[in-house]
Amino acid sequence: MHQFDSGRGLKKMKKTALIITLILAFLVFPGTSFAQNLTSERAYEDYQYNLTIYKNANSDFVNARNAYLANKTLSLKEAARQKLVVMLSARDQLMAVYLTTIRTKISELSGLSPEDKNNIFGKIDPEVNFYTNHKAGYSNTDTLETLQNKNAESQTQYENTTTLLVHEALFDISLGQLAGLRIAHEEVFTTLTSLIDAGVATGKLTRDPFVRWLTDIETTERTLKENEATAKTQIVKIYEETYSFEGGYDRAIETLENSLGPIAQLNRFLTEVLNYIKARQ
Repeated sequence: MHQFDSGRGLKKMKKTALIITLILAFLVFPGTSFAQNLTSERAYEDYQYNLTIYKNANSDFVNARNAYLANKTLSLKEAARQKLVVMLSARDQLMAVYLTTIRTKISELSGLSPEDKNNIFGKIDPEVNFYTNHKAGYSNTDTLETLQNKNAESQTQYENTTTLLVHEALFDISLGQLAGLRIAHEEVFTTLTSLIDAGVATGKLTRDPFVRWLTDIETTERTLKENEATAKTQIVKIYEETYSFEGGYDRAIETLENSLGPIAQLNRFLTEVLNYIKARQ
Protein backbone atom coordinates (compact mmCIF):
# COMPACT_ATOMS: atom_id res chain seq x y z
CA MET A 1 0.00 0.00 0.00
CA HIS A 2 2.65 2.50 -1.03
CA GLN A 3 1.59 6.08 -1.56
CA PHE A 4 3.28 9.38 -2.25
CA ASP A 5 2.81 12.10 0.36
CA SER A 6 0.74 14.69 -1.47
CA GLY A 7 0.10 16.50 1.78
CA ARG A 8 3.82 17.15 2.19
CA GLY A 9 4.06 18.11 -1.48
CA LEU A 10 1.27 20.64 -1.12
CA LYS A 11 2.95 22.21 1.90
CA LYS A 12 6.16 22.51 -0.08
CA MET A 13 4.39 24.14 -3.02
CA LYS A 14 2.68 26.69 -0.80
CA LYS A 15 5.87 27.38 1.09
CA THR A 16 7.90 28.18 -2.01
CA ALA A 17 5.39 30.82 -3.02
CA LEU A 18 5.96 32.83 0.17
CA ILE A 19 9.42 34.00 -0.84
CA ILE A 20 8.47 37.50 -1.98
CA THR A 21 5.77 38.31 0.54
CA LEU A 22 7.97 40.85 2.30
CA ILE A 23 6.10 43.61 0.51
CA LEU A 24 3.16 41.87 -1.10
CA ALA A 25 0.11 40.18 0.32
CA PHE A 26 0.26 36.65 -1.11
CA LEU A 27 -2.39 34.03 -1.77
CA VAL A 28 -5.93 33.91 -0.63
CA PHE A 29 -6.69 30.65 -2.34
CA PRO A 30 -9.44 29.00 -4.46
CA GLY A 31 -11.13 25.90 -5.91
CA THR A 32 -14.16 24.53 -7.79
CA SER A 33 -15.82 25.02 -11.16
CA PHE A 34 -14.37 27.61 -13.52
CA ALA A 35 -17.91 28.46 -14.62
CA GLN A 36 -18.62 29.94 -11.21
CA ASN A 37 -17.57 33.46 -10.38
CA LEU A 38 -15.08 32.40 -7.73
CA THR A 39 -13.17 34.84 -5.62
CA SER A 40 -9.84 33.85 -4.15
CA GLU A 41 -11.29 34.13 -0.66
CA ARG A 42 -14.11 31.71 -1.40
CA ALA A 43 -11.78 29.45 -3.32
CA TYR A 44 -9.36 29.28 -0.43
CA GLU A 45 -12.19 28.21 1.86
CA ASP A 46 -12.99 25.41 -0.60
CA TYR A 47 -9.35 24.37 -0.60
CA GLN A 48 -9.21 24.28 3.19
CA TYR A 49 -12.40 22.22 3.28
CA ASN A 50 -11.01 19.64 0.87
CA LEU A 51 -7.67 19.61 2.65
CA THR A 52 -9.46 18.66 5.87
CA ILE A 53 -11.32 15.88 4.07
CA TYR A 54 -8.07 14.52 2.66
CA LYS A 55 -6.23 14.68 5.98
CA ASN A 56 -9.03 12.78 7.71
CA ALA A 57 -9.16 10.18 4.93
CA ASN A 58 -5.40 9.75 5.01
CA SER A 59 -5.42 9.39 8.78
CA ASP A 60 -8.18 6.76 8.58
CA PHE A 61 -6.23 4.83 5.96
CA VAL A 62 -2.97 4.92 7.94
CA ASN A 63 -4.77 3.63 11.03
CA ALA A 64 -6.46 0.86 9.04
CA ARG A 65 -3.20 -0.12 7.37
CA ASN A 66 -1.36 -0.25 10.69
CA ALA A 67 -4.12 -2.35 12.18
CA TYR A 68 -3.80 -4.81 9.29
CA LEU A 69 -0.01 -4.95 9.51
CA ALA A 70 -0.30 -5.72 13.22
CA ASN A 71 -2.88 -8.44 12.66
CA LYS A 72 -3.13 -9.67 9.08
CA THR A 73 -6.70 -10.87 8.95
CA LEU A 74 -8.88 -10.79 5.87
CA SER A 75 -11.38 -8.42 7.48
CA LEU A 76 -8.68 -5.90 8.46
CA LYS A 77 -7.18 -6.11 4.97
CA GLU A 78 -10.57 -5.33 3.48
CA ALA A 79 -11.05 -2.41 5.86
CA ALA A 80 -7.68 -1.00 4.80
CA ARG A 81 -8.56 -1.43 1.12
CA GLN A 82 -11.81 0.50 1.56
CA LYS A 83 -10.04 3.32 3.40
CA LEU A 84 -7.43 3.43 0.64
CA VAL A 85 -10.11 3.97 -2.01
CA VAL A 86 -11.50 6.90 -0.04
CA MET A 87 -8.07 8.41 0.60
CA LEU A 88 -6.88 8.20 -3.01
CA SER A 89 -10.13 9.70 -4.26
CA ALA A 90 -9.89 12.55 -1.74
CA ARG A 91 -6.29 13.19 -2.77
CA ASP A 92 -7.19 13.54 -6.44
CA GLN A 93 -10.00 15.90 -5.47
CA LEU A 94 -7.63 17.96 -3.35
CA MET A 95 -5.15 18.29 -6.22
CA ALA A 96 -7.90 19.43 -8.60
CA VAL A 97 -9.09 21.99 -6.05
CA TYR A 98 -5.55 23.17 -5.32
CA LEU A 99 -4.90 23.79 -9.01
CA THR A 100 -8.23 25.56 -9.37
CA THR A 101 -7.23 27.65 -6.40
CA ILE A 102 -4.08 28.83 -8.14
CA ARG A 103 -6.01 29.48 -11.34
CA THR A 104 -8.54 31.65 -9.55
CA LYS A 105 -5.83 33.73 -7.89
CA ILE A 106 -4.10 34.27 -11.22
CA SER A 107 -7.36 35.34 -12.87
CA GLU A 108 -7.64 38.20 -10.36
CA LEU A 109 -4.18 39.66 -10.96
CA SER A 110 -4.17 42.92 -12.90
CA GLY A 111 -0.40 42.72 -13.39
CA LEU A 112 -0.57 39.76 -15.78
CA SER A 113 -1.49 40.26 -19.43
CA PRO A 114 -4.30 38.23 -21.01
CA GLU A 115 -1.61 36.38 -22.97
CA ASP A 116 0.26 35.44 -19.78
CA LYS A 117 -2.96 34.27 -18.14
CA ASN A 118 -4.08 32.23 -21.13
CA ASN A 119 -0.66 30.59 -21.32
CA ILE A 120 -0.77 29.29 -17.76
CA PHE A 121 -4.50 28.50 -17.91
CA GLY A 122 -3.76 26.33 -20.94
CA LYS A 123 -1.53 24.22 -18.68
CA ILE A 124 -3.63 24.28 -15.52
CA ASP A 125 -6.96 23.29 -17.11
CA PRO A 126 -5.75 19.95 -18.55
CA GLU A 127 -4.10 19.20 -15.21
CA VAL A 128 -7.35 19.80 -13.35
CA ASN A 129 -9.10 17.55 -15.85
CA PHE A 130 -6.53 14.80 -15.25
CA TYR A 131 -7.16 14.67 -11.50
CA THR A 132 -10.93 15.07 -11.90
CA ASN A 133 -11.10 12.21 -14.41
CA HIS A 134 -8.64 10.12 -12.42
CA LYS A 135 -10.76 10.48 -9.31
CA ALA A 136 -13.81 9.28 -11.25
CA GLY A 137 -11.89 6.12 -12.17
CA TYR A 138 -11.83 4.75 -8.62
CA SER A 139 -14.28 2.03 -7.69
CA ASN A 140 -15.24 0.53 -4.35
CA THR A 141 -14.51 -2.87 -5.88
CA ASP A 142 -10.93 -2.05 -6.97
CA THR A 143 -8.38 -4.60 -5.81
CA LEU A 144 -5.29 -3.50 -3.90
CA GLU A 145 -3.19 -4.13 -7.00
CA THR A 146 -5.51 -1.94 -9.07
CA LEU A 147 -5.37 0.79 -6.45
CA GLN A 148 -1.59 0.64 -6.36
CA ASN A 149 -1.48 1.03 -10.15
CA LYS A 150 -3.84 3.99 -10.04
CA ASN A 151 -1.81 5.51 -7.24
CA ALA A 152 1.29 5.18 -9.41
CA GLU A 153 -0.50 7.06 -12.21
CA SER A 154 -1.21 9.98 -9.90
CA GLN A 155 2.30 9.92 -8.54
CA THR A 156 3.85 9.98 -12.00
CA GLN A 157 1.59 12.85 -13.06
CA TYR A 158 2.41 14.78 -9.90
CA GLU A 159 6.17 14.34 -10.16
CA ASN A 160 6.56 14.80 -13.91
CA THR A 161 3.97 17.47 -14.69
CA THR A 162 2.05 18.93 -11.76
CA THR A 163 5.08 20.01 -9.75
CA LEU A 164 6.56 21.93 -12.70
CA LEU A 165 3.25 23.54 -13.51
CA VAL A 166 2.61 24.62 -9.93
CA HIS A 167 6.03 26.26 -9.69
CA GLU A 168 5.37 28.18 -12.90
CA ALA A 169 1.93 29.23 -11.67
CA LEU A 170 3.25 30.39 -8.31
CA PHE A 171 5.88 32.38 -10.14
CA ASP A 172 3.13 33.97 -12.23
CA ILE A 173 1.32 35.00 -9.06
CA SER A 174 4.45 36.67 -7.73
CA LEU A 175 5.10 38.29 -11.09
CA GLY A 176 1.52 39.49 -11.38
CA GLN A 177 1.59 41.08 -7.93
CA LEU A 178 4.86 42.92 -8.61
CA ALA A 179 3.79 44.02 -12.07
CA GLY A 180 0.48 45.19 -10.62
CA LEU A 181 2.34 47.42 -8.18
CA ARG A 182 4.50 48.78 -10.97
CA ILE A 183 1.47 49.54 -13.14
CA ALA A 184 -0.27 51.29 -10.25
CA HIS A 185 2.80 53.48 -9.73
CA GLU A 186 2.98 54.21 -13.46
CA GLU A 187 -0.59 55.46 -13.33
CA VAL A 188 0.35 57.78 -10.47
CA PHE A 189 3.37 58.91 -12.48
CA THR A 190 1.16 59.79 -15.44
CA THR A 191 -1.13 61.82 -13.19
CA LEU A 192 1.85 63.66 -11.68
CA THR A 193 3.27 64.58 -15.09
CA SER A 194 -0.12 66.02 -16.01
CA LEU A 195 -0.11 68.09 -12.80
CA ILE A 196 3.40 69.29 -13.56
CA ASP A 197 2.46 70.30 -17.11
CA ALA A 198 -0.59 72.16 -15.81
CA GLY A 199 1.46 73.87 -13.09
CA VAL A 200 4.13 74.96 -15.55
CA ALA A 201 1.47 76.28 -17.92
CA THR A 202 -0.07 78.44 -15.17
CA GLY A 203 3.30 79.61 -13.86
CA LYS A 204 2.91 77.96 -10.46
CA LEU A 205 5.72 75.51 -11.24
CA THR A 206 8.95 75.59 -13.17
CA ARG A 207 10.17 72.70 -15.29
CA ASP A 208 13.31 72.39 -13.16
CA PRO A 209 13.91 70.18 -11.12
CA PHE A 210 11.19 67.89 -12.50
CA VAL A 211 13.16 66.94 -15.62
CA ARG A 212 15.86 65.22 -13.55
CA TRP A 213 13.37 63.72 -11.10
CA LEU A 214 11.15 62.30 -13.79
CA THR A 215 14.18 60.82 -15.53
CA ASP A 216 15.13 58.99 -12.33
CA ILE A 217 11.57 57.68 -12.02
CA GLU A 218 11.53 56.48 -15.63
CA THR A 219 14.89 54.73 -15.09
CA THR A 220 13.49 52.92 -12.07
CA GLU A 221 10.43 51.84 -14.04
CA ARG A 222 12.68 50.45 -16.79
CA THR A 223 14.61 48.45 -14.20
CA LEU A 224 11.38 46.90 -12.97
CA LYS A 225 10.28 45.98 -16.49
CA GLU A 226 13.68 44.50 -17.28
CA ASN A 227 13.56 42.36 -14.13
CA GLU A 228 10.11 41.08 -15.07
CA ALA A 229 11.26 40.22 -18.60
CA THR A 230 14.38 38.44 -17.32
CA ALA A 231 12.42 36.45 -14.75
CA LYS A 232 9.98 35.29 -17.43
CA THR A 233 12.85 33.88 -19.49
CA GLN A 234 14.23 32.12 -16.41
CA ILE A 235 11.02 30.42 -15.28
CA VAL A 236 10.49 28.57 -18.58
CA LYS A 237 13.79 26.78 -18.04
CA ILE A 238 12.13 24.55 -15.44
CA TYR A 239 10.82 22.51 -18.37
CA GLU A 240 14.28 21.85 -19.81
CA GLU A 241 15.47 18.32 -19.06
CA THR A 242 19.06 19.43 -18.46
CA TYR A 243 18.00 22.22 -16.10
CA SER A 244 17.00 21.94 -12.46
CA PHE A 245 13.40 23.10 -12.18
CA GLU A 246 14.00 24.26 -8.63
CA GLY A 247 17.05 26.17 -9.81
CA GLY A 248 15.03 27.82 -12.56
CA TYR A 249 12.27 28.73 -10.15
CA ASP A 250 14.69 30.02 -7.52
CA ARG A 251 16.52 32.17 -10.07
CA ALA A 252 13.29 33.63 -11.42
CA ILE A 253 12.04 34.43 -7.91
CA GLU A 254 15.41 35.92 -7.00
CA THR A 255 15.15 38.22 -10.01
CA LEU A 256 11.71 39.33 -8.89
CA GLU A 257 13.07 39.91 -5.39
CA ASN A 258 15.52 42.33 -6.96
CA SER A 259 12.51 44.48 -7.80
CA LEU A 260 11.46 44.98 -4.18
CA GLY A 261 14.02 47.73 -3.63
CA PRO A 262 13.18 49.61 -6.84
CA ILE A 263 9.43 49.33 -6.11
CA ALA A 264 9.97 50.95 -2.71
CA GLN A 265 12.24 53.55 -4.27
CA LEU A 266 9.67 54.34 -6.93
CA ASN A 267 7.09 54.88 -4.22
CA ARG A 268 9.40 57.29 -2.39
CA PHE A 269 10.19 59.20 -5.58
CA LEU A 270 6.54 59.67 -6.49
CA THR A 271 5.65 60.68 -2.94
CA GLU A 272 8.43 63.25 -2.95
CA VAL A 273 7.29 64.74 -6.26
CA LEU A 274 3.68 64.88 -5.08
CA ASN A 275 4.65 66.63 -1.84
CA TYR A 276 6.77 69.13 -3.79
CA ILE A 277 3.82 69.95 -6.03
CA LYS A 278 1.42 70.25 -3.09
CA ALA A 279 3.73 72.68 -1.30
CA ARG A 280 3.56 75.03 -4.29
CA GLN A 281 -0.17 74.98 -4.94
